[in-house]
Amino acid sequence: MKQPPAKKLSLTEAVIAHLLRDSATPLFGLELIRRSSSGKLKLKKGTIYVTLERMEKKGLVTSERETSPPPHIKEGDFYIPRRLYTLTPRGLQALTLLEEAVAQIPGFLVKS
Repeated sequence: MKQPPAKKLSLTEAVIAHLLRDSATPLFGLELIRRSSSGKLKLKKGTIYVTLERMEKKGLVTSERETSPPPHIKEGDFYIPRRLYTLTPRGLQALTLLEEAVAQIPGFLVKS
């Protein structure tokens, strides 16, 4: 069965998709917030997980629970597995379409 075309992305979804595309490994929500903090479009704790859930329902990202604690967690320490997110091909397509559309606007993406 053929998938319908990729959905349009909200600004928050576009930031998340961009960060996931540029990462060599899956990312968890707080890491996405941390990575966005250096830019002008900062993700917020109050919206990140709602947006990730919506993106997963749209088929733009997939998630899975961490299978082992990160290296900084010592044996015996309290640990709750994090949910790791990856951009799907459909999410990549939606991001690419958005970037192509924005590139058509003269002077919109002028790098300083």
